[in-house]
Amino acid sequence: MNWIQVQTFADGPHTYVGIEVFLPQRPLPGKKYPLVMLLHSREADRTQWLKSVALERYAENAGKAIVLVQGNQSFYVNSVAGYNWGDYITQELPEKLAGWFPISADPAERIIMGVDMGGYGAIMAAQNAPEAFAQAIAVDPILDVSPLYDTHLQPKPEYIFGERAELAKNGYVLSNQCKIPVVLACSKVEKCPWAEGSTNVTVVSLEGQTVKDRMEETFRMLLEGRLAQ
Repeated sequence: MNWIQVQTFADGPHTYVGIEVFLPQRPLPGKKYPLVMLLHSREADRTQWLKSVALERYAENAGKAIVLVQGNQSFYVNSVAGYNWGDYITQELPEKLAGWFPISADPAERIIMGVDMGGYGAIMAAQNAPEAFAQAIAVDPILDVSPLYDTHLQPKPEYIFGERAELAKNGYVLSNQCKIPVVLACSKVEKCPWAEGSTNVTVVSLEGQTVKDRMEETFRMLLEGRLAQ
């Protein structure tokens, strides 16, 4: 397995961003690998998936390019303050990855997956840029950001989403009517009424007792083809 660390300037959020790229040890000549993009949670950074899931064990035989994305506390959206993390993960980064590495530029070979805040970002990407990915997968995602206004979240939600009363107007309310398949992975005891009435959202109940367990289980299911599009 090749593990490549990249530090690059991102035009969308106007900052330097770290990326971890995992590729097969011996890439085949002319082979372009499907992309799995992993987004982290609020309390973590891009290494969360590396610490929670045995990526090094899975990546070599996955036949895919696995990319860990740094998103800070952005929720992976274009903020009202003009930091365009949404454009970065749906347009800028996939194009750069396809130019730098043997990674497919075909959106039909891209999957975006996230946990917590990253789950919100993955669904938001499916909602706002369905042409960019074939599938979105969200593990224990934040489905409603309005309660965050009653917390000590930093940066303040207002700096990302604007005023709470204008969440829908500003485009930060998740819809379950995405044009691409969305998988919602959560614990068995967790109810997911958000998915009710959708023909394109699949809810997967997981056995894992912790978030790490559920991340690992969902990732393994993806690589085994059990989260069919």
